[in-house]
Amino acid sequence: EGLRLLDARVALHPSDIDLVLVAGFAFPRWRGGPMHHAASRGLLVLRRDLRQWQQDDAGLWSPHPLLDRLIAEGRRLADLNL
Repeated sequence: EGLRLLDARVALHPSDIDLVLVAGFAFPRWRGGPMHHAASRGLLVLRRDLRQWQQDDAGLWSPHPLLDRLIAEGRRLADLNL
């Protein structure tokens, strides 16, 4: 969902999403937020996991095209914080 928010420009940076989730929704602070956690695991791992989970619920876990674009361009989520 974070990638959808970024692509639609609802959130301008991955760090904005992390701030909201940590400060307002009790996401574990030690993980740095969901976008930071995803980035630390790696975009390829994230895409692999989403594709596996997609088998159970395609609507919820379908990888957003932004993920594929970032991977194809050799970029990271942190690059979107600039």
